[in-house]
Amino acid sequence: MSTDQTPGSGDSVPHDPVHAHAAEHSLRRLKIAGLVGYGFLLAAVALVGITLAAAAFDSALTPWVVATIVCSVIGLGFIAAVRVTLTRHPAHDRPQHDPLIPEVTEEEAVTYERNHGRPDLLR
Repeated sequence: MSTDQTPGSGDSVPHDPVHAHAAEHSLRRLKIAGLVGYGFLLAAVALVGITLAAAAFDSALTPWVVATIVCSVIGLGFIAAVRVTLTRHPAHDRPQHDPLIPEVTEEEAVTYERNHGRPDLLR
């Protein structure tokens, strides 16, 4: 088991790779936020089509262009926020584990951290 602290984390608790798993409730919220972001991007794609149709029929374009831009920015903001949140915590940037074998032994955790840890933590 590693007792090294994560550089720059400010935690006074030693970094334990066995317990470096993200809590299920926090991941569920992040997944929902990511799906909301993709929903906004999908709406932005639909709004691009509506904007093009409005242009073809010589209708007012400004509301459709503004709605498209707003949906795109909100969608990208959600996705970027989730990604930043996932990479800030050492437990969140690990690949998703096999649901059939959810337990990770101490040896596997140490080996994973040594071989596939975050680039700023590699020795």
